[in-house]
Amino acid sequence: MNLSSKLVAAEVFPPGEHLADELAARGWTIPQLAKLMGQPAHIVSDILDAQIEITHDLAESVSAALGTSTELWLNLEAAYRSHTSTHGA
Repeated sequence: MNLSSKLVAAEVFPPGEHLADELAARGWTIPQLAKLMGQPAHIVSDILDAQIEITHDLAESVSAALGTSTELWLNLEAAYRSHTSTHGA
């Protein structure tokens, strides 16, 4: 049996879905997170809607606001963009 023929790629979610889960778990609103990030609320909304990529600067802002690592958000973004570029959105 060839294992590689049985492997199925994991579902990849946009980073905004993870961010939405964090907001819900903390009971925060978009404006509250935006203020903590030092960003306009539309930037947070755009991240949630996968309309913009999480750049290094945005990853630093998100991580500082949530107490996570910058690499977490950069890795989520890279995995999502890689997946969508090869499999379509």
